[in-house]
Amino acid sequence: MEIQHIKILLKLLGKDNYQGKIGDVKPNTKTNIEQTQKLCYELYNNKLIHLKEKNVTIKINNNGQQVLNNRENRNKLEINILKKCKNREIRISKINIIPASKRDLLIDKLVKENLIDITKKIIHVELTDKGKQYLAEEYLAEGLGHINLTKAVFNNYLNFIRDYFIGKIPPKIKEKITPDDILKTIIRLDRTLNTDNYLPIFHLRNEYKSLLSRDELDSMIFELQKENKISLSRLVDASQYSAEEYDTGIPQSIGYPIFYLIVK
Repeated sequence: MEIQHIKILLKLLGKDNYQGKIGDVKPNTKTNIEQTQKLCYELYNNKLIHLKEKNVTIKINNNGQQVLNNRENRNKLEINILKKCKNREIRISKINIIPASKRDLLIDKLVKENLIDITKKIIHVELTDKGKQYLAEEYLAEGLGHINLTKAVFNNYLNFIRDYFIGKIPPKIKEKITPDDILKTIIRLDRTLNTDNYLPIFHLRNEYKSLLSRDELDSMIFELQKENKISLSRLVDASQYSAEEYDTGIPQSIGYPIFYLIVK
């Protein structure tokens, strides 16, 4: 782990809920966004941060070109997308399909069928539970030399350490929460909030905020889905929710996050 990686993690300690925009966690003023993105992907691969990405550009690949050449009978909108990115890489925002959610679903389909290539950029990062544990319990600076930290960054780290260990609950006395408990809570919240069996996930996160980490809750949600007790649905229209509520969704590689919980 390089110092640049650690500085990104330390920058996150000064943000609300240990999360922030990619431009706010640059290791230093000389590091550009492209370098910061590369470092963040490396941290993500080590499961130290969560990423929120934005699809930026698309370009047709050989498989997509073959579809056009063979004049296959496909959805006209799909063909239109393939034609638009036939000669050059184009920004997704230049594809005029309304609503944008329909455009994103079509692009998602073409990517899954390996007909177009897509480029993304990171717009938001968040420290994971593993990242917190790494900073508090595992990381040791190796070698000689100095690490230049501002007083603000150093104070953020000290406050984080205090909160981390004060908030630790011994596993033996921590209340055991099961997936069935989560299911009962989903049912109760849906009835209380009258969400017509389409519960936005942020209500559930608020319920377990002090009891389960984000990763623990996500794991139980997927376990309920695997047991066919609930189904999950993506967000379609983000305009009706705040940025904080949007961020509670479960990110997907393409398109909007998983956002609604539906009891079967």
